[in-house]
Amino acid sequence: MTNRRIVVHLPSSAINPTEIREPNIILTPDQIEAYNRDGYVRVKSLFSAAESTDLAADMVRIIEEWGEETIGWKGPWRDRYLKKDDRLNTKAVFLHRPDFYSAVWSRVIHHEKLVACVSDLVGDSVQWHHTVLHAKPPEMGTPFPMHQDYPFYPHNGADFVDCLLHLDDAPLESGALHVVPGSHKGGPIDHVLGPDTAPHLPPDEYHPDKLESVAVPAQIGDVTFFSYLTIHWSDVNRTDQWRKAVRIGYHDTTMYPVGRAEDNPHRIDYDNILPRNDSVIVSGFRPNREENRIGATGSVKARPA
Repeated sequence: MTNRRIVVHLPSSAINPTEIREPNIILTPDQIEAYNRDGYVRVKSLFSAAESTDLAADMVRIIEEWGEETIGWKGPWRDRYLKKDDRLNTKAVFLHRPDFYSAVWSRVIHHEKLVACVSDLVGDSVQWHHTVLHAKPPEMGTPFPMHQDYPFYPHNGADFVDCLLHLDDAPLESGALHVVPGSHKGGPIDHVLGPDTAPHLPPDEYHPDKLESVAVPAQIGDVTFFSYLTIHWSDVNRTDQWRKAVRIGYHDTTMYPVGRAEDNPHRIDYDNILPRNDSVIVSGFRPNREENRIGATGSVKARPA
């Protein structure tokens, strides 16, 4: 790697002042304030009807050809969220990387308005992290316990936003998202982790009966943006319709992933800062500077549950 600076000289005739544009700001100041205050914000109809229809149609085909139905997340939390007769009867379809199966879904991570909203929330340089389908089939679509998304993909900073793109209307009875406003401000919380359970917060303290939350119903084409530090959950889909949503994760390009403990692969070691992941940059630039790591170690640590 060379340290020599490369300078590109453009003739003045190549620069047209009328083509210099301001950043593509989508969110209003009130929406940005709401996200910073509450840890989430819903943007109505961010995707047009035509875009939503195309994405939903391809997702139906992906589910039919590649999806696999399961009961959903496993773990002791099910005893606290479900009646005994329902614990083995819930249904879910999870699928990572729909872009592996559909060109429409390959393009969605670069969606201009989606990326602009994320940039409004975490800064100009944005890296894509994941795309995951969370589908709740009709009648007994699985619930999710109270949790943060942080334990699934921990990083050494707070500028990580999950974008829940709704491919169906999500009324309350469909198992709509619920969030605990302001919970992101406390940082990561120790979750119940282990080989036989999905990460979740201890139900004795973090349960809808014990901790107040607000419902975030949505319509097709809406996107709910929330911090990966925001506590959230959802109930069973008891309607006769699917509730399909896709979570797309983005973060600031200077953030580093956090690893597991050497003596326990199920414990997050908040001082184990790993090399940055190579992934798609959807906005701005990813700098190659070692000083980005200075002060990173242990910068985000969990508080005990």
